[in-house]
Amino acid sequence: MNSEENILIIKHGALGDIIQAEGIMRSIHNHHPNNQIILLTSAQYKDIMLHCPYINEVITDNRFSFWRMCAYIFLYQELNKFNFNIVYDLQNSQRTFLYKKLILRKPKWVTTSRKDHHISGLRGLIDMLQDYGVPCKGAINPNIKWLANDITHLLKYKNIALHYILLLPGSSKYHKEKRWPFYQELASELLKLNYVVVSILGPDEKDLADKIPGHIMQDLNWRDLAGVIQKSMFVIGNDSGLSHIASCFNKLGFAIFGPTTSSIRSELSRGLFSVIIEKNLYDLKVNDVISRILKLLK
Repeated sequence: MNSEENILIIKHGALGDIIQAEGIMRSIHNHHPNNQIILLTSAQYKDIMLHCPYINEVITDNRFSFWRMCAYIFLYQELNKFNFNIVYDLQNSQRTFLYKKLILRKPKWVTTSRKDHHISGLRGLIDMLQDYGVPCKGAINPNIKWLANDITHLLKYKNIALHYILLLPGSSKYHKEKRWPFYQELASELLKLNYVVVSILGPDEKDLADKIPGHIMQDLNWRDLAGVIQKSMFVIGNDSGLSHIASCFNKLGFAIFGPTTSSIRSELSRGLFSVIIEKNLYDLKVNDVISRILKLLK
């Protein structure tokens, strides 16, 4: 490959999609080992992806309305100064289709033409790369060790023993229906069984801080948050980006799925991490979850 080539990857999010695409980005990097790899992504993921060893630079795209012409003039200028040779469109959205037609017309585009894969979006991206001659060995299993900070000092400061069960009660604020409603009761029962319980709460779950017993972690940066997940001995979460991190770390545990999304398409089940599927999340009782935890821990 020409060492002067610049390669653009487009992946806006959400968090789980960004994390799962790590193997795809690794494959692109390995296919272009001497080139500069630039990522176009949402602003909230810039700090994460600056630490990704396969990305040289990150450009943020706030995805303003197309009526905000000034913003798109700036984006046009920012992107075209790199003189990209190839664009890998991992988003495959109507927006990126317009970018292809209006902003980045010169480079070669690698895209799936926004067709849905019959199994999952991740497998669709793997097929896309293979169709363009990009080897994808191991792309189905992201390796995100680079994402996690060593949080031993944080655990010590919080007086948290190393062997803890981690609860992830949240989900996207736009999809609160994905949240299993009994994490408070689950934490209480686990404490009665003498387990150390830690819960990670995001900005949208702050109302739970005084309700869930055990240790509470709030306001963590992405890398510390990943470190807390990596150090845990067991993880229970919802269909969320944090559960994707647990899955990609191959943690022992599971995500709880309701009827809103497909557990198969999510690709959350991998290695030691699995899923529980329940048509009505209120029908999944705490005792059932406890039994599953104890069985897996044995």
